[in-house]
Amino acid sequence: MKKQYKKLGQNVAAITIGNFSSKILSFLIVPVYTAVLTTQEYGIVDTISTTISLLYPFFTLLVAEAELRFALDKNEEQAQIFSVGFWITILGFLVMLLFSPVYFLFEGLKGYYIYFLLYYFTTTMQSALTYFIRGIERVRLFALNGFLVTFVYLLLNILFLLVFKIGIHGYFLALILSNFFGIFFIWGAAKLHHYLIPPKNLDRTLMKQMFHYSIPMIPNSISWWISTSADKYIIIFFHGYALSGVYATSQKIPSLFAMIGTIFMGAWQISAVEDFGSEESHLFYSDIYRKYSSLNIVVVSAFICGTQLLSWILFSADYYQGWVYTPVLLYSYLFHALAGFLGTIYTSAKETKFLFGSAVAAALANIVLNFLLIPNFGAMGAAWATLISYFVMWLIRLIDSKRFIRLDINLKKDIFSYVLILLQMGLLYLQTLPAYIGVFAVFCFLAFLHREIIIGTLCLVLDRLHAARS
Repeated sequence: MKKQYKKLGQNVAAITIGNFSSKILSFLIVPVYTAVLTTQEYGIVDTISTTISLLYPFFTLLVAEAELRFALDKNEEQAQIFSVGFWITILGFLVMLLFSPVYFLFEGLKGYYIYFLLYYFTTTMQSALTYFIRGIERVRLFALNGFLVTFVYLLLNILFLLVFKIGIHGYFLALILSNFFGIFFIWGAAKLHHYLIPPKNLDRTLMKQMFHYSIPMIPNSISWWISTSADKYIIIFFHGYALSGVYATSQKIPSLFAMIGTIFMGAWQISAVEDFGSEESHLFYSDIYRKYSSLNIVVVSAFICGTQLLSWILFSADYYQGWVYTPVLLYSYLFHALAGFLGTIYTSAKETKFLFGSAVAAALANIVLNFLLIPNFGAMGAAWATLISYFVMWLIRLIDSKRFIRLDINLKKDIFSYVLILLQMGLLYLQTLPAYIGVFAVFCFLAFLHREIIIGTLCLVLDRLHAARS
């Protein structure tokens, strides 16, 4: 098992180098967006991004997910796996083009059609390439690509938004051009042309197996999208693009917290597959879940402490009011992260169809709650709907995943921590000095309660820094 921990640690370290730097840089550009783009424009930007997230599983069949999983099986033909993913992504884009005129039905978005098409293509192609290189365990290249793409993206943002001052058009150009840079960089650095096979030579049996894995994940992906993004359309319907833009901005701080999950899950998806189902994997999964849960609890509490300060630093006056949604969204991302971890049990077992039930239940809860809460409570109603839907998904997967692997976790300790975070959020909204002291006191208590993971994480970081120096 020591070998598994070492490999997981190495992958986490490599992905952290790329992702942490890129996420931090992206986070620091937020003040530029809130200063340059109006709340209406930011609402449009977020709506297009959200729409592409919805279309992605339909027109790619989530074949990138299959690339990652099948490439990890060393007995599979890597060139065939990559080629299936590449050509399905190209075909999906062409099919999407046939349906794309529907885009013009949406008022306020008509002037950004070409950006929409290019954004979709570069996003899906990036996924096809990066998932494959993770599958063949080129983790350092994956991390380097993440850093370089973000660096180019930030340079172009500065150029287009601050120098040329072309507003929302500059935002889209920076995004699309940096994605193209990433595509060409990955293609050249990984020499992916050596893996590409003409469509007529594709292994039809392997293609069916990959589709058997990926297609059942489409309902799960759509349900995730509903839980994550459908609220924005309902906000737009009842309250307009401006509030949607403020709400989207309020998600920036939670997205920095979600970076922890992104980094970890990028490495965990590789390690989770090894010896799945064995007694050793049972112990490994249980230990990692306990540590991952504790780390997320402490980090969420820390971010709640700093919500108002971070919002004051990052957001202009028109966006600052969005800080009130951030604590609820931070809390919801805690259950999002844990549900995502439990989802890897199904993908490792290649039983992706069982993801469907939990995802649909969460999506239905989210839609019903959005229509009940958003008309009267605006974006705050959307935030609470998101929290409840993620909690539902986590709870169902926690119970259902026992069919594949039984996790030994300290559920009482976790539930006690969840209650304390709710108390911390309530104190924050009081906005008085004694309440702020109470907010910090809750964080300190949670840090003490989960001190083992904090000490362990610090020791791991120090060990890595020491190894890097020597």
